[in-house]
Amino acid sequence: MASPNYATYLHLDQLLTLQRPLTPVEQQDLSDSERLFIVVHQASETLLSQVLVDLRHIDAGRCERHCHAQRVARATRLVGSLEGQLTLLRHTLRREEFMLFRDRFGTASGLQSEQFHELFALVRKLTRRDGADGASGDPRGLTGLDEAVRRWRRTHLELVSHMLGDQPGSAETSGARFLAARLDGTGADGPADTGRAPEDSTGSRPPPAPAGSPAPAGQPTPAGQPTPAGQPAPAGRSGRSGLGHVVVLGGSVAGLLTAHVLAGHAERVTVLERDRYEDAPGPRAGVPQSRHTHVLLTSGMNALEELLPGLLPALADSGAPRLAVPGDLGVWQAGQWISRRNPSRPILTPSRPLLEHHIRRRVLDGSRVHVRTGVEVTGLLGRPGHITGVAVRDRGGDHGTRREIEADLVVDATGRASRTPDWLAALGAPAPAEELVETGRAYATCVFEADDPPEDLSGFYIVPDAGQLLGAIILPAEDDRWMVTLSGPRDQAPPGGTEDFVDFAGRLPHSAPHKWLSSARPVGRPVGYRHTSNRRRRYDRLGPGHTGLLVVGDALCALNPVYGQGLSVAAMNAVALGRTLAGDRASSAHALQRAVLRSARSAWEVATGADSPMPGVTGNAVRSGPVAHLLNRYLDRVRAHVPHDPVVCGANRDVLFLLAPPRTLVTSSEVLRRALRRPPGPTSADLPTP
Repeated sequence: MASPNYATYLHLDQLLTLQRPLTPVEQQDLSDSERLFIVVHQASETLLSQVLVDLRHIDAGRCERHCHAQRVARATRLVGSLEGQLTLLRHTLRREEFMLFRDRFGTASGLQSEQFHELFALVRKLTRRDGADGASGDPRGLTGLDEAVRRWRRTHLELVSHMLGDQPGSAETSGARFLAARLDGTGADGPADTGRAPEDSTGSRPPPAPAGSPAPAGQPTPAGQPTPAGQPAPAGRSGRSGLGHVVVLGGSVAGLLTAHVLAGHAERVTVLERDRYEDAPGPRAGVPQSRHTHVLLTSGMNALEELLPGLLPALADSGAPRLAVPGDLGVWQAGQWISRRNPSRPILTPSRPLLEHHIRRRVLDGSRVHVRTGVEVTGLLGRPGHITGVAVRDRGGDHGTRREIEADLVVDATGRASRTPDWLAALGAPAPAEELVETGRAYATCVFEADDPPEDLSGFYIVPDAGQLLGAIILPAEDDRWMVTLSGPRDQAPPGGTEDFVDFAGRLPHSAPHKWLSSARPVGRPVGYRHTSNRRRRYDRLGPGHTGLLVVGDALCALNPVYGQGLSVAAMNAVALGRTLAGDRASSAHALQRAVLRSARSAWEVATGADSPMPGVTGNAVRSGPVAHLLNRYLDRVRAHVPHDPVVCGANRDVLFLLAPPRTLVTSSEVLRRALRRPPGPTSADLPTP
C-alpha cells in the first residue's frame, strides 16, 4: 500500500495558506515538510495542554462521576490523536527531511519536558489513587488513558529512533537517547536513583525500547537485547541473535558494512580479502571499479549516516564534493536540459578509493571485526542446504596448501565475480535461479584537471535512452580532479586513447560537455569496462531450510553501473540487515537474505526498467509485451515533463535516487494528472541557469 499523502489528511494547501499570515518572517521560506512538522508540533502542544487541563480538574476533585468520566474519555481521545499525529509524520516525512529540520532548528524531539512529566505524574497519581481508595472515577477509564499514554510514548520513541537514531542536534537536543531521558525525567548521567530503571506513566518500568533504537540514557543495553542497526555490541558479549562466528568474503564496501552490522550480533566476525590494504586511498586490483566514477545517492548518504554517524562530514573534510541535483548539474534527458530551479536532492561524489578508505578505517578501528588480507577463498564447506565454513589458501604462496575455516554464517560479498553458485554446485546443492538483463553497453573513464564548467555548473549528466544511446557522467572528485565517464553500445564503445576519448564526447547530443573537455587536461589514459549487465541471483528461493549462507552486494544483485546505484545499494543492504537483526525474533539466514534482497528491489526495477527498451538488450528478465509497451509510453510522457515540471521532476528524481519505489510514478495522482493532461514545457538548447 502506498504511503498516505499528508495533503489528503490535512488539506495542506489551504492549511498553509491560512497559516502564512501567522508565520514569523524567518519561517516563511520553509519547505512544506518543515512547515508540516511545525504545524503538527503546534497542534500537539494544544492537544496536550487540553489533556493537562482535564487531568488537573480531575486531580483537584472538582467533578462528579459523570464529569470525571467525560474528562477521562476526552483525555484518552486526545492522547490517541497525539499518537495519530506522530504516526502521520512517520508515514509522510522522509528521514532526510527530519535531518534537515534537525540541522535547521536544533531539535526534533518533541514537546516541552515539563508537559511530559506533568502528564506522566498525573496519570500515575490518578491511577494509583483509584486503585487504592476507590475514588469516584471509573478505574477502567483511567486504565484506558494509561494505555493510551503508553502507546503515545512508545510511538514517540519509535519515530525519533527511526528518523534520527541517537544522533545529537544542536546542544545535543535530539535523538532517541536524549528523548528517552527527557520522557523519563533522567539527566545526561542517567536516573537519579542509581540502579533503578526510570518509571513510566503508571509507576512501572518503561516498556522495552522499539526495535533498533538505543537504550535510554543511563540504562545499559540488557544482556541478550539487540544493539541498534550498524552499532556493534559491547566487547565480550555476543548479540541476542546468536550468530556465533561470521566469515565475510570480500573486504570492500559491501563486505565492510555488512561486517560492521553483524559485529553487533555475533561472537566474532572475520573478513577475508584477496588484496592487501594500503595505508592511503588507492585503486585495488580486486575492485575493477576503483578507477571509475562513483556516486553516493541521497539514499546511500542516509544509509551510511545511519550505519557510521560522522562518516559523511569526514568525507567532506577530505575533499569529497557534495552536489545538489539538478541544482548544480547540467542534466540532459529526453532531448532537453532539466531546469535547475526544480527541487534538488544531495549527492556525494568521492572517488571509490577515498570512500572505501574511510569506511575501512571506521569499521576496523577499535571494533570486533578482524581482517585477514592476502587470502583467497577456494570453496565452501558443509553439505547441500547447510554451509559450515570456507576453504582458503594464501595468495602468492603455496597454492597446494589448503586450510579450512569453520563458521556459523558465511557472507559472500565478493561482487560480480562471485563463485558461490559454482561452490554450491560442487557440494551437490542447487544453484540459485538468475534473472538477467544484458545491456550490451560499454563505458570508459578518464580523469581530468580543468576549470569549472560554464554557467556555475558542477558537472554534466547526459542520460542515455532508447532513442539516444550515448551517455556521459562528468563529476568532480577530491583533489580538484574531474571523473569523466562516457558510455555507448558495444559497437560504439568509447575509445582507449585520450584524444579519441575527447573526440567521442563530440558525438553526445549536446556540445557543452565536448567543448568543456576540449580545454581540460587528462591525467592518465581512459580505462574501459564492459560488465554492465543487470544480474540478480535468487538465493531467497532456495528456501528456509538452507542455512549458513548469506549473499549481499553485487554478488546478490549486480546493476548496470552507469546508473550509479551500487554504493548506495550496498549501504541499504547493510541497513536492512541491521534492522532485521534488531527485530523481536531471532532471524534465520533465509529471513536475512530476503530482507537484503528487498532492500535492492527498487534499484533493480529502476535499472532493468531503463535498460529493457534499449536496442539489442537480451536476458530472461527483459520487460516486454503489451503491458511493458504501455508502461514505457507512459514513462516517456513522465520524462518529457521532468525538465520543466517541479512535481514530476521531484517524483522522478526520488525514484532514481532510491528514495521512493518506482510504482509511485504510476500511483501518484498528481504525477498522473500532470503527465497525462498537461503538455510538456518548451525545449531549449541553451545550458540551464540556476
